[in-house]
Amino acid sequence: MKRLHLIIFIALLSGVTAVAKKQKQLVVLHTNDTHSTIMPLNPNLENQDIAGRAGFLRRINMIKEERKQNPDLLLFDSGDFSQGSGYYTLFKGEVEIGLMNEMGYDAVTIGNHEFDFGMDNMAKLFRMAKFPIVCSNYDCKGTVLEDLVKPYITLRRGDVKIGVFALAPKLKGLVFDGNCEGITFLDPAETAQKYIDILRKQEKCDLVICVSHLGWSTDKYSDQQVFSQVEGCDLVLGGHTHTYMPVLEYTPDKKGKQIPVDQNGKHAAFVGKLVLNLEK
Repeated sequence: MKRLHLIIFIALLSGVTAVAKKQKQLVVLHTNDTHSTIMPLNPNLENQDIAGRAGFLRRINMIKEERKQNPDLLLFDSGDFSQGSGYYTLFKGEVEIGLMNEMGYDAVTIGNHEFDFGMDNMAKLFRMAKFPIVCSNYDCKGTVLEDLVKPYITLRRGDVKIGVFALAPKLKGLVFDGNCEGITFLDPAETAQKYIDILRKQEKCDLVICVSHLGWSTDKYSDQQVFSQVEGCDLVLGGHTHTYMPVLEYTPDKKGKQIPVDQNGKHAAFVGKLVLNLEK
């Protein structure tokens, strides 16, 4: 029997006054740093918490079962789906993209390992993708990625409008310079506030989600540091640091509101499931 290894419940309450409150439940599934884990992990790994877990076929079947129960399900990936197996070395990401297409992701952001075979390869993969590639703080103008990466998207589930933006790490020191030439890194905090405001004020979104590959507590560009400087984000779906969070972590925003953050280790040994109970 296939099952989720991590289930988290959170409630997000809006401050809108209404004669009768409307309730909507949204299920979010989240992966990060899957690193081309096509097959299940070796059952003899020293780390028995993940030994024998993962594998794309298991994940595909699990997501199908979840969708049967929750047709409005949202599915996101926080980057670094690349690098980590012979499949990636041989096929340069085509296998991973093909399998992710089968899963029906709503949005995926860019991790540093997506650059491992250079931007021409990234462009080929992003054209193959049947899901949007979202990254708000990489300026891709003048590169082959210019028309393939979106700064944000909006989604609808019933009468709930969801805004999604994404943040990725500074590439210097993570990626060979020639593999990311022309990409301009924009300040994550300034960029986050810009797109939160667009999603809230212009797009009139009820829920704002950040899909992040910044890392949980790495440096001045970590999720903790960045979201302490902004306001208006409801949820952060993190990656990059391979942090396993058996329960949600919280980090205060600029006004002291506690922002839930999810991250699920690596290799998709665990998939985050969040149940959002929304009230208007």
